[in-house]
Amino acid sequence: MPPPLPVLPPGARWLAVRKDLVFLAVEHLPQCRSLRASWEKKGGEDYRTYRLAFPYILYLLSFYRGDLQEMKMFYRPGPLTSLEDTLYHTNLPNVRGEPGHYGSQRVCLRYRPEMIEGVPLVQSVPTLIEFFWSTGFNQDIKGSAFERAQTLNPRIASFEAWEAATEQDPLFPLQIDWEPTDRTIPGLWLECLKLHGDTDLPVASAEELADIFYRMPVGY
Repeated sequence: MPPPLPVLPPGARWLAVRKDLVFLAVEHLPQCRSLRASWEKKGGEDYRTYRLAFPYILYLLSFYRGDLQEMKMFYRPGPLTSLEDTLYHTNLPNVRGEPGHYGSQRVCLRYRPEMIEGVPLVQSVPTLIEFFWSTGFNQDIKGSAFERAQTLNPRIASFEAWEAATEQDPLFPLQIDWEPTDRTIPGLWLECLKLHGDTDLPVASAEELADIFYRMPVGY
């Protein structure tokens, strides 16, 4: 008998497992969230709490030997219906922009949270996602997803405009023409496999090698 699959967290839409690598897609419905944000780099004294509306959010998390490797996030105008569905760039300052780069849409967690070590997916994934939303958002990342999206629509040009649009229509993010990415869920899964040496394709660039080192647990 093959080993049983783990109990999955709420919102789980797709799971891929190969050897020690786990790749999970979690979807959140459109909702309003409160987050703390600063216009300064590293965050200053101007942190303020905003109530903001979001479209469908897709979190893609990878784990290697039980350790979190990374979390990426994407927007969707509707629920996921196919693995080939288009994924869209987000507009958060703590998310890396840079289309075409492997790290595009990777969220900044500041460090690998110790609270999820040794915790099963059904508990660790919701904890990790809430940890991300509870951290203060600032302008640390140059060329962030927020900077890229500011010109898409006046309603998301600033946190203040975003909050005002949320008050008028909490579902307005479903009407925004978000920027499509060139990524699909299967493609991101194959990238994870490649970076862990589980494909026949060699590492092709210094950036890919740097990403491999980024995922190595402390002490290796």
